[in-house]
Order: sequence, then structure tokens, then C-alpha cells
Amino acid sequence: MITRLKEAAPDWNAKAYQQFSRLRQRPVNELLDRVDLHHPKRMVDLGCGTGIATRLLAERWPQAHLLGIDSSAQMLDEARALPINASWQQCDLLDWQPEQPADLLFAAAVLHFINGHEALLPRLLGQLNAGGCLAAHMPDWRDALWYRLMLETLEDGGVGGTPLGTPELRQRMAARPLLALEDYYRLLAPLTTSLDIWETEQLQVVDGKSPVYDWVKVSALRPVMQALDSAEQARFIYHYLMRVHAQYPQEADGHTLFAFKRIFIVARV
Repeated sequence: MITRLKEAAPDWNAKAYQQFSRLRQRPVNELLDRVDLHHPKRMVDLGCGTGIATRLLAERWPQAHLLGIDSSAQMLDEARALPINASWQQCDLLDWQPEQPADLLFAAAVLHFINGHEALLPRLLGQLNAGGCLAAHMPDWRDALWYRLMLETLEDGGVGGTPLGTPELRQRMAARPLLALEDYYRLLAPLTTSLDIWETEQLQVVDGKSPVYDWVKVSALRPVMQALDSAEQARFIYHYLMRVHAQYPQEADGHTLFAFKRIFIVARV
């Protein structure tokens, strides 16, 4: 069963998301380098956000019909300002139905927000033309230090060390929608003609007063903040920042080191 991992939410903060656009583009470049298509006619950027990947797709294959879809109106407003030839559609990925099969489905940092990959990925492969490609990268943050600190803060950040939020929130945030690399292979290999799966860990060197918090607050922490009332939000931010600053101190040169893992999949049918 395919489900949204996180509840419906207020719109994304597109400006804040752009703060680390250079670092967010790097895995897009790495993924795109592995896509071996010569003349795709129809491409879709799934969860296009502000268009970081959409712009690169348009530059590489300018003659292709390119569609960017995203559930966020604010993100799409930023994307529409790009000087590229693309169409845009506001739509939740789970509700999207293509008018016709695509040659490339590109999903940069979006599929990890959706549960049920055992059904989701085969469904996406079924929306490709013969010879088409699904290319995706997904942050693998469930074992990351900053994510564990978030779970710990939910468990004891309340008054007197009590939990914050509901048990359902804490259970949902502890869920692991991503599969092991071997399980992605077993799922996708019978459905594809070529399959490339790999994982990276990038040491991101970030700047600012609280750069790790600034990075995660616009993505992974959104469902936490949406589920807490104002008093709980204040307690969460205070205790979470204390933990993050202790574990991610500034280096002598003023930078902060922020290791980040990602899973990449390039599957061709």
C-alpha cells in the first residue's frame, strides 16, 4: 500500500529551501550523470520543488517536452520564474496520472516522503515507455545523528522530561520508508533491463549560526512542527538546538561539518 509518510501540511518555504541550493544540486548532478538517454521526448520532474533539477533537465535535453509537478504552490512559483521551456502542474505525486508514458521520470529528494516503495516504484516504472528510465535519489536520514537527536527531543523535550506530541507522531517519525539497497535490487531487477543502485555519504560543509537546523527545518522537521502546538514547538526548538549545537560544533575555521547519506537508483525498462 502506498501512503503519504507525513500529514498534509502548510506550504513549503521556498526561499528557505533555496538557502543551500548549491549543495542540494550536487546529488542531482550525480544522478543525472548516470542517466544514459539520447533523445527523450517526454520528461517529468516528480516533486520538482523550486526547479533545481528541472533546470538541469531542460539544459541537457532542450527539445524534450518537460513537465514539473509539485504539491507546493510556493515552490512552483519559484520554479515558474526559471528561464526554461517547461510546463508546471500543482499536484500531489500520489494523485498524479500521466496523460501518456514518459521517457524519463526524475525524482530528486521526494520519494522518501512516501511510504510503500514496494508498490510505488513498480507503479512508476509502469508509467514509462519502453527504454524509458526512472532516476531517483533519496536522503537516507533515519540513522543520521541529527535525526536521532530529533527523535530523542520528541521523547523527552516536554515539561519534566515528558514526550512531545502524540504517540502517533513519534511512531511516524521513527518509521523507515526506505528499503535496503539489496531489497531495491530484488524489487526492481525483474522489472528492468538495466539497474544501477548506489549510496553515497557527502560531508557537507555548511555555514551560519545554526546551519544543520536550517537545513532540516524546511524538510524533515516540517511534520514535527506542524503536529505540535506553539508551546510544544518552542520547547522542541530549544532542546533540539541545544543537542544539535553540542553535536555539530563550528570548526576552527567557522564552518560546520554535516555528513549526509543518499540512495540513488537509475532503472531502465
